[in-house]
Amino acid sequence: MKKYEVTTGVQGKELGISQKNIDIYIKYLHSCAIKSKETVNTTYKTYFDNMKLFFQYLKDHEGNRYILSVDTQKNFTDIWERYCSFCMMKGNNKRTIANKRTAISTFFDWCLKRRLIKVNPFIYIEKLKITASDKVRESYFLTTKQIWEINYTMKIDHKHFDIQDRLLFNLFLDSGARISEIHGLKLEQLDIEEMLFHEVRHKEGYIEPVIFFEDTKFLIKEWLQQRAFEGIESEYLFVTTYNRKVNQMSKETIRARVRKIGKIVGIDNFYPHSIRKSILNITGQQNENIAAALGHHKNIDVTREHYMKKKKLTEMRNALLQIRNLAGL
Repeated sequence: MKKYEVTTGVQGKELGISQKNIDIYIKYLHSCAIKSKETVNTTYKTYFDNMKLFFQYLKDHEGNRYILSVDTQKNFTDIWERYCSFCMMKGNNKRTIANKRTAISTFFDWCLKRRLIKVNPFIYIEKLKITASDKVRESYFLTTKQIWEINYTMKIDHKHFDIQDRLLFNLFLDSGARISEIHGLKLEQLDIEEMLFHEVRHKEGYIEPVIFFEDTKFLIKEWLQQRAFEGIESEYLFVTTYNRKVNQMSKETIRARVRKIGKIVGIDNFYPHSIRKSILNITGQQNENIAAALGHHKNIDVTREHYMKKKKLTEMRNALLQIRNLAGL
């Protein structure tokens, strides 16, 4: 399936996992979809992917255990520690394993409420301590000069970059939006004169507009004109064409385009989230409150901790010298 949907037709044999395990998990997903339909294609898709890997491990290395059996629950600490070792041998880091734990523990919480188990076994298992060194991705903060270089290069290099590349980069930059928000933009949400997309679903289910500025407005108009000329019809802003069929551009394709853009300034593993971090950092250097609002953060602490470039020692020393001079020290 190109788009994730909760279904009752999943066959365990095709996935290499126990049918009994898959059946109870599909029941859980249906329950989650009723409560939070908008996260079925995002959060719960990721959870399902992690659960499938765990179910495969149970089948291949733990005698095809049923996840809710009394024996599995009783011995879950040992099972989990063996699974963690297995994942580490496969190259998973602590953060990845922590994400797997979240997926399984959330499922156990649901089972507990349904009285399918007596206790969530993770209450007996310590969480892995994750430090800054366990980050999956390197953080990159573009400078103003790099932003200008990227835009200039894409504007003149028509062989390697098209209008959608330019629009993606500038829309990420203007709005500070996440990939899930940009990926789902539809033309019906567009207000070109007010320079925003209405009623965009953000992380945690918030409904807020996605804004853009004058230069991006012209790029959108250019892209709409090109679509009309080429007969491209789709409800989505970003599209791909394969075998004459127009599809919504996938997140994977968006990431690939952004990686290509990063190479302009010598960054090989550049991600959409790096653009978000860059604009929130640039904004935060001037006004942290505006940066937090742009990032739709609940408080400034999140912006400071994760979205602002840490000052170098020399910068901090110079700032302290200015403060000391003003104080007459």
